[in-house]
Amino acid sequence: MRWKNGGGVTREVIRFPPDSNLDDFAWRISVATVRNAGRFSTFSGVDRSLALIEGGGLLIRHKDRHFTLTPSIPVFAFAGEEPVDSFLIAGPVTDFNVMTRRRQYAHTVNRVAITGALRIPHSGHTCVVMVVRGLPCIMLPNLTLARLVPGDAVMIACLDQQLTLYAIEAEVMEVHIFDA
Repeated sequence: MRWKNGGGVTREVIRFPPDSNLDDFAWRISVATVRNAGRFSTFSGVDRSLALIEGGGLLIRHKDRHFTLTPSIPVFAFAGEEPVDSFLIAGPVTDFNVMTRRRQYAHTVNRVAITGALRIPHSGHTCVVMVVRGLPCIMLPNLTLARLVPGDAVMIACLDQQLTLYAIEAEVMEVHIFDA
């Protein structure tokens, strides 16, 4: 999907509702490779969180401050209508982006390292987990394991669901979306 500002392309992980577009989604999770510096697209009434999952770093200019985002720095959160400029530090980067329509939903984003088992309970409206590094497995109800690879995402939408991931070493982005 082309960026709203025309400056790049994004791979959408999931969007709700499924038949929505960039002007009327309630929430959206995506991954983008940034090859050129520039101003972020404007999304009025939308809260955004951005994390780097690959690359040498992105310098963010937001209001009167500068912030360096790297794969080891957690998350940069901002209002989608605020002007935000970016500058590449050492070549292209890949970012993980979560957006929620402020009057409908809120969200949290965490980068989580897995060594062994990680249990992710359902909380809020929806939980989405996307694999960033490693090869975690999910224990399925019939006691078989399903292997995930980087870029795979799993959604938990039922209140009684939980997710347990197993890995020797992996990293995931964990998103919880809540009613506003």
